[in-house]
Order: sequence, then structure tokens, then C-alpha cells
Amino acid sequence: MLAMAIRELRRRRLRSLLTAGGIAIGVMALVLLGSLGEKMGRLVAGGRDFAAGQITISGAGAGTATGMMGGGLVSGEQMERVRAEPGVAAVAPIVMFPLSQTPAALPFTLAPMAFGVDLPILLNNRRAPPPRAAAGRLQPEGADEIVIGSQVAAHFGIGVGDTLDVRGQTLRVIGVLEPTFTGPDSFVFLPYPTAQRMLIDGEPLLRRLVMAPGSKVLPIATAAAVFWAEGTDPEELSARLRTDVEGLSVLSPAQAEADIDRALAFLISMIVGSGVVALVVASLAVTNTMFTAVVERRREIGLRRVVGATRRQVVTQLVLEALTLGLAGAGLGLLLGTLAVQGLNAVTSRMGAPVFLLTGRLALAAALAPPLLAALAGLWPAWRAARMPPTDAVRYA
Repeated sequence: MLAMAIRELRRRRLRSLLTAGGIAIGVMALVLLGSLGEKMGRLVAGGRDFAAGQITISGAGAGTATGMMGGGLVSGEQMERVRAEPGVAAVAPIVMFPLSQTPAALPFTLAPMAFGVDLPILLNNRRAPPPRAAAGRLQPEGADEIVIGSQVAAHFGIGVGDTLDVRGQTLRVIGVLEPTFTGPDSFVFLPYPTAQRMLIDGEPLLRRLVMAPGSKVLPIATAAAVFWAEGTDPEELSARLRTDVEGLSVLSPAQAEADIDRALAFLISMIVGSGVVALVVASLAVTNTMFTAVVERRREIGLRRVVGATRRQVVTQLVLEALTLGLAGAGLGLLLGTLAVQGLNAVTSRMGAPVFLLTGRLALAAALAPPLLAALAGLWPAWRAARMPPTDAVRYA
């Protein structure tokens, strides 16, 4: 019956090619949009795990800095009060700023960021996996040593032993992180004191504030990660920090995870939904093709019924034809989509970072969904053909 299905499709070669081509276009759209969604999902998931494994604090209000500093800063006095709070195991001050004022060249990517922090303290994070080095070592021993993400290494074409200029200071690369497809790929990790000095030097208003007589601002940070002790409820600790320490914006693990998941679900739905719509439209083309085939082959179907073919055999024959169209379109679409992802990633990598991520589950969905949809699309016309009385069908001779 499969051989007969293929032979029937070859008899109407142009129509079959056009229908399979329509399915291939839908599958290609699904692969491209799905790969975009997978990359965005992986990128955001990394940030969610990091935020959900700690309590993140930042300064409330507009802050005192200008330019790149859009929010308030966390002062040394505030961090000391946080450390003194019962249930706090460690506090890691963080200084973040972009390596340049130019935004990311591509959507769904992150511009290279300087991330000043004491890396060993971040190992207290309850959710994010510890960073792993693809080359070199992870712990800076000098003020001019940095660890870079894989995306930064590719963007600047540098590796272990090379140097990178950050805000007028030449820093030496001692390690390159393994690719994670998340935020750390675009980070330049440098010692917190070095990042703090760069932050102060780059903000004139902040520099004057620090140098004021009797100032108790230092140490200072753009944010801080708070890690709780064993047996402490992080949500309850977050609530106490909001009450006990003035001038702080406190993001609890549950709140961070909920906010990020909500935004991610909406974004992925919009991206992947567009691809699914394209695939459904292609499936409708299969329905149209099968209805046309049934009309043209009414005499043939009637003769088969007269000589003893059962309704099940007629339905199976026509559904197999639709399934074959789906398999051909899915194979061609998956091939074209994979080539398009590879080609576009080669281009976007030179501009900053790969934008698409073709995963195994996406490839499996793109390979299986179209044939199943095509078979379902051919089921209705096949059922109509099988219910046709043989004597009525023979009249079309």
C-alpha cells in the first residue's frame, strides 16, 4: 500500500511537489522560529536560575550616579547591615557595567558586560551551576586578571594570555569559560575592587561623593547577591531585609523566578506560535490536495470497492499518501531549516553572538509533527471517499 501511495503521488508530480514544498516552508519557519525561541529560552533560563538561587538587592530610587547608572547603588553601610541580619550566610557585592555604551548589535543577545565580583562567593548560589573553565583558570590572583565568557572570547578574538582594554585599563585573560548559551557567555569577570574603581572613575558625581570628607559610601556596588544559611526561609529573610534595611530594593528567589517565567512564557508563545501557524497552514494544503485527489479518482475508488476493497483499505491508502507528503515536506524543511540556522549563526556570530539554537527536541518535533498533521489532514477526505457508495463512484466512468 505504501508503494501504491508513492506511485499515486508520482502520477501527479507537480501537485505533490507543490504540496510537499508548502509543508517544507512551514517546517523551515518552525525550525527558524523555534531555534530563536530555544536560544532565548536558554538565555533567560540561565538568568532565572541565577536569580532564583540567591536574594538580589539593589539600591532603591534613582540613585546618585548618572549615565549608565539608571538605578540606585548599594552602599557599604547597607551591605554591613544585611550581613548582620540573622540567617544571612554571605553577601557578594556586584558591580556591572557594559564594556561600551553601544547596545547589542543583534536582538536576543547580550552586549559584553563587565561583571565585578568575588567568584568563590557565587558558588553559594543554590540553583546556578558553578562556572567551568574551557581553558586556563577561574580565580584571579591579581587586580589586572580577568576571566571571560566564550562569547566575549569569540567576539574579540582573544584567549588565555591575551589582554583586553576595559575603560582605559589593560587586563590580562587568565581563563575562558565553557559555553553555557546564557549570560556568563557575554561576561568579563574581574575582581570586585577593580570593577569598583572603574565604576567610580567613570562616574564624576559618584567620584565626588566618595571623596567627600567623612564619606561612608565605600565599598559600593550596583547590586549584591545575598545567600541564606541552611534552615533559613529565603522568602521570610527577604521580607525582613525589606523591613530592616532602608533604601534597598529586595528581589526574593520566588519573585524573581515568577517574573522571569511569566515574561519568558509570553515571548516563547509568540515566537513558536508563529511557526506553528505556518505549519498548520501547510497542513491545510494537504487537505486541499487530498480532496482534489478524491474527486479526480472517484471512478478508481469505486472500482476498487466493487472488486472487494474495504473502506479501511481505502482510508489507509489515502492517509498513507498524505503521510508520505508530510514526510517528504518535513525532511526537506528540516534540512533547509538546519542549513538556514547554521548560515545565520555564522553571520550573527561575526556580529556578536549566535542567535539561533537548534536543539534535539526541536528537530524531533519538526520531523514528527508535519507527517502527523498531514495524516490528520488527509483523514477527512479519505473518510469521505470510503463512505462513497461503489455504484455512485462507478457512474463517473
